[in-house]
Amino acid sequence: MVLGHKNVLGRTALALVVSVSSFSLAGCGGGNEQSNSKDASAKQSSERSDPTDKKATDEAVLSQLAQENTPRMVTFTNPGVGDLASYLDAKQPMIVFNMYNAKRDWPETPEDIADSMGDPFAIRGANPDLYRIATERQSAKDSFKKKDLATELNMLVSKEAESIGQSNLVKLSSDDWTPIALSTFDQSAKGFRIDNCLFSDKLEYNDEERRSSTTLARAPKIRCYLNPGPTNYFIGFQGGSGLLLDVSDESLARVIEAQRETIKIDIYGYVKSVARERFAGEFGPQRFVLIAPQRIDLKDGVTGKVIYTKNI
Repeated sequence: MVLGHKNVLGRTALALVVSVSSFSLAGCGGGNEQSNSKDASAKQSSERSDPTDKKATDEAVLSQLAQENTPRMVTFTNPGVGDLASYLDAKQPMIVFNMYNAKRDWPETPEDIADSMGDPFAIRGANPDLYRIATERQSAKDSFKKKDLATELNMLVSKEAESIGQSNLVKLSSDDWTPIALSTFDQSAKGFRIDNCLFSDKLEYNDEERRSSTTLARAPKIRCYLNPGPTNYFIGFQGGSGLLLDVSDESLARVIEAQRETIKIDIYGYVKSVARERFAGEFGPQRFVLIAPQRIDLKDGVTGKVIYTKNI
């Protein structure tokens, strides 16, 4: 399933910030003239305060809010292109789940992990034991039973994460479930681009793009994600917007152009980062694995033969 960008990574925090300096405190009851004079003097002094102080205070508050809403993230370096047979299939239900739990560097409680499973239906074939425990926990009414099942589930999750080991390579192939298309040949740039929101680095529409349905339709697509397994785990790509599949040989470019509707695409990459959304400093439910592309193969849709390779 391809899901649209949730406005999580790169989310802009909106807040009404009122500076303390904009308030004046007045005493209650009947004060004398001297007291009133002091109050008036203090008010005038407050009104004459440096506006840069207010601006600095507001900026500090906005900075703190932005920091508290920034996803928790750990990043990784490019290990280089590996043996193509060693790349894990990103569409397998447990891969994103296992990659996230194997590579995050922050703790999560058994209850938190159990809750993150959501509807476990997608993993029923990939891990029947995990599916059984998650389903049983969902229907349990006894709080101690739910706690015990969360602990049991967490042990299985740790075992699954260990099975990933040091593996950091992932492959995504286009098919009917995950259609990935090419743009038409760019005569100026002499190449093709991948025409899919999975490869977009754009995280949100600006005000001008949202102005009307027409401007929105013309705007570049924002990033979307795949959700092949447990409910709250998503996989996407990073660094794909500017990627050009350059083809200097016109005869090959004509072959690819003629097969654009049926051509198959294999994308090889490594885990660039894993992240979890945060709101006001607290974790949100959604987890992300972002892949940086290393190599792209275009294959004949009928024979499966590779007709073009781009190393990145």
